[in-house]
Amino acid sequence: MHTIDYSIIGCYFAILILFGLYLRKRASQGLDEYFLGGKKIPWWVLGVSGMASNLDMTGTMVIISFFYILGVKGFLIELRGGVCLAMAFFMVILGKWHSRAGVMTVAEWMEFRFGKGKQGEIARLLSAIATVITTVGMVAYFFVGTGKFLSMFLPFSPQICSLIMVAVALFYTALSGLYGVVYTDLFQSLLIGFAAIFISVKAFMSVDYAAVQAMTPPGWTEILPSWRVAMPPGYEIYNLLGLAVIFYFVKVFIEGFGGPQGYTAQRYFAVKSDRESGLLSMLWISLLSFRWPFIIAIALLGFTLGPQVTDPEMVLPMVLVHLIPTGIKGLMIAALIAAAMSTFDSTINAGAAYLIKDVYQIYVNPNATEKQLIRASYVASIFIVIFGIAIGVITPSINVIWGWITMSLGAGMFIPLFVRWYWWRLNGYGFAMGTAVGIIGAVLQKALFPGWPEWLAFLIVSLLSLCGMLITTLLTEPTPTEALQTFYRTTRPFGFWKIIKQGCDPRLVASIGRETRSDLLALVFAIPWHLALFLTPVHLVLHHWSRFYLFLSILVISSIGLYFFWYKNLDRDYSKE
Repeated sequence: MHTIDYSIIGCYFAILILFGLYLRKRASQGLDEYFLGGKKIPWWVLGVSGMASNLDMTGTMVIISFFYILGVKGFLIELRGGVCLAMAFFMVILGKWHSRAGVMTVAEWMEFRFGKGKQGEIARLLSAIATVITTVGMVAYFFVGTGKFLSMFLPFSPQICSLIMVAVALFYTALSGLYGVVYTDLFQSLLIGFAAIFISVKAFMSVDYAAVQAMTPPGWTEILPSWRVAMPPGYEIYNLLGLAVIFYFVKVFIEGFGGPQGYTAQRYFAVKSDRESGLLSMLWISLLSFRWPFIIAIALLGFTLGPQVTDPEMVLPMVLVHLIPTGIKGLMIAALIAAAMSTFDSTINAGAAYLIKDVYQIYVNPNATEKQLIRASYVASIFIVIFGIAIGVITPSINVIWGWITMSLGAGMFIPLFVRWYWWRLNGYGFAMGTAVGIIGAVLQKALFPGWPEWLAFLIVSLLSLCGMLITTLLTEPTPTEALQTFYRTTRPFGFWKIIKQGCDPRLVASIGRETRSDLLALVFAIPWHLALFLTPVHLVLHHWSRFYLFLSILVISSIGLYFFWYKNLDRDYSKE
């Protein structure tokens, strides 16, 4: 690379460090300021930050590899991660359910749901442990992917490149808390936006589509998957693509109704109202749409390199090396580093929140001062990073660890996180046991049966978690009625709450019924809107005009439906009707 490119990257790192130093004083005012920004951060800033946190470099490299191999059908595999579709559920329903709780973490939420007795305590502890384990896995995922990418441009090994990134991100994240996370993300989103637009326009204007089509595999331009496809070495688990896609769709629907987790949930806890929760989600989804034309554009440009591409996960860095001019290359690399940083900082901040709020403050130092809690947060962040790096060093590929996080480890919490909203009888003991059995099952599966297909690992681990949850719940006493009624009145969920409804004001019950019907109707429009928003620009870049106009029509119709059945109801207070 040219000195200009190195200078641009160096300036980017310097700006991040300055952000951390500048925001340190504001974040150190207390734990609520450090982890939630004192609920003073505007919803649009949280939305931009959420978008940036989902655009990680490592995930982008993985998704590009699927698009490179499969064409637009690669989008369907990304459903395993949930973001492609679950955000629609968060926008309409689950986001506001979270924001109504008035808590700092999903683990703390457990005491809101199961009461402040033994049930709530054990559910809170297990939720915190499970989330920290997932956070450590995410750090490992970040470590592997960033090193693999940056070693293409910097004169260091992948491990050294990753350590440089980790050190900078850890510095400003630990110092400035959520303030540093969201405001650095705001800056980084500008770089990400530039990269997405530049690459998309470049592919649209310069790619010889006839030549590319001659190099792509049969069916590369089709969007509907065949039941069976021939995948290259390392991707054989997707040979039964049709089955995998059906499975991912079912999974993400249930996951969407289960609600956001980790750093995603943290942003909903930080908003002030139902309206802000909805607007935050809408902006988040809308900005995420820039990712998909960027990804298909990189895949197209990758084909122009011909046989130089031997590893699908390396398409992105190879395009930057061979096809992007000096100066612009430095900005592009800085943008992709920004995508990685925005995911890493959100993950670390959220993981540290669980260790401090749900473990340290309760079991280690209940009388800790605000200053002690902030200092402990620094230590918690370092602890998470060290363990994540240790796992990253022994991880063979990006796809392997991402598959384990989203499918095996995700399955450990999948069922309890879903059931907690919709069944009054689930108690804290059942939630804790279901989560514990699921997490242990996921770890054992990875250690003993690493070659299992993702769908099989997910089903087995989920089944174990379900059995542990149901048996424990039915053998122990229900959650105290007072806690359940408080949860029901505040959150206003639908589902199997008949016994609890009997003790509530009939007017409240009727109001919740009206809200439920309105939300479910809005969801009918939100799901196609979400998908069309992502796929419309993809087909624009591909010059697939018939499909472009099809998805554009779906986008327009669903947008109109959302306006009348969702947006106009954002200020509606059902409890006063």
